[in-house]
Amino acid sequence: MKMNKTLSVLCMTVLFAGSLSGCGNDGSSPEEGGSASKGGTLNVLTWEGDVSDETVADFEEEYGVDVNITYVEDTNTILAKMLQGNSEYDVIDIESAYMKSFVDAELLAPLDYDKITNYENIDPVYVEKGAMGDEKLTYSLPITGPLYTGVVINKETCPIEIDSFEDLADPALEGQVWSTNATISLYAGALKALGYSPNSQDEKELNEAQALLQKIKPNIKAFGASSISSLETGECSVAYTYDYNILMFDDKANWDKFEIVPETTLGYCQYWTVAASSENQKLANEFINYTYSAESAIKLLNEWGGVPALKRELIEEGVAKDYFENPMLQEFADMWPDHEELSVSDEQTAIMDTLYNELMSGE
Repeated sequence: MKMNKTLSVLCMTVLFAGSLSGCGNDGSSPEEGGSASKGGTLNVLTWEGDVSDETVADFEEEYGVDVNITYVEDTNTILAKMLQGNSEYDVIDIESAYMKSFVDAELLAPLDYDKITNYENIDPVYVEKGAMGDEKLTYSLPITGPLYTGVVINKETCPIEIDSFEDLADPALEGQVWSTNATISLYAGALKALGYSPNSQDEKELNEAQALLQKIKPNIKAFGASSISSLETGECSVAYTYDYNILMFDDKANWDKFEIVPETTLGYCQYWTVAASSENQKLANEFINYTYSAESAIKLLNEWGGVPALKRELIEEGVAKDYFENPMLQEFADMWPDHEELSVSDEQTAIMDTLYNELMSGE
């Protein structure tokens, strides 16, 4: 998870969005809003690092429109805002764990695959199946390749061998662990370690997860949104984090210094979607298509690094010669077929929010 994006208990009585059809096209097409809608402005809500600034500028010049970028800070706030009918966004960058909530609430428009002709540039591995709630990619397409939250260790300084999330409770790690403060990730990691589904809504299982986290908490030096500084400065020798990909692109020296523990990982991906309320759906689909050109993908990787969604042969010559030598890329690809995936529900989140507040307060 990228941030502490827990869902509030939302009063939403919504119907599941019918049966999803193949290859992202269920026969209905977006409204033909075009670039003239909203005065030639496209509003994009995205996580920082998921689209290149240069690509945005190029799109504006080629299409003669303005693109307003808003960076996501809290997914539950965005979802609540859209449920209240207050959304001004056209294109929305959604993490896979939240896809079902957006689809169930009928907040997304089917993608127009007639306009997303660069679909063929995406690595087929990443479009075999979509996120939970949109398995047939009716409403979404991956922006990134696979990403993971998991336990990352400094091989030079970690005092014990770590094979599971439960090992974080070892007294030898006192004051040496950094942890994400994303509630979903914390409880999902503990549930998985206990042999339960990371998406469990069972209160007994979640209470067991709480007991495990209470054992781990004395070893945690800090909770936060980014572990990079704590790991690279040596402040912590272990982290439960979603930053491993960033860490491995930050400095080539990190390739041999850090590793992720596969048994602790929870997989996720970022997806482009189009808001059902958008009056610029035609332009929104064209923007999504634009980001899947090889040129746009290369600009993104050179600007931010990351795990590409496009086929390697289309982008390899445009990035640093050693880009694909990064061991993290192969690790992530190898884990993807069997990854544990999260899907947020308001029922699960209600319980986890209460437990998290108790955990932080020491009750």
